[in-house]
Amino acid sequence: MKKWTMIAASFGLAIPAMAAAQPPHDDGRMFAMIDTNGDGKLDKAEITKMAEMRAQQQGDPKLAAPEKIDAFIKYLDGNGDGVVDKAELEAKQKARAEPPPPAEDQP
Repeated sequence: MKKWTMIAASFGLAIPAMAAAQPPHDDGRMFAMIDTNGDGKLDKAEITKMAEMRAQQQGDPKLAAPEKIDAFIKYLDGNGDGVVDKAELEAKQKARAEPPPPAEDQP
């Protein structure tokens, strides 16, 4: 889990809303902006385009490396269908916002 979190964090996405929590006032506008075909899902092409734009802005082409894009999709894609929908994104955001469970005492 930590590995995927680190990959997602290093991805440096153009949408901090995906890697972290979307601001409440965003109302999904960032998601809609990336969802260029309007199907309510972010596919690999849409995520790649966004990553390439971010890589260009940051001056770091590694941000759009295919393996990073694949890892990011795998990290967010809860049902394994190869795309990221709003429910999967919200579930990941919620999981990140919750404190970790308390460690059980070891005998």
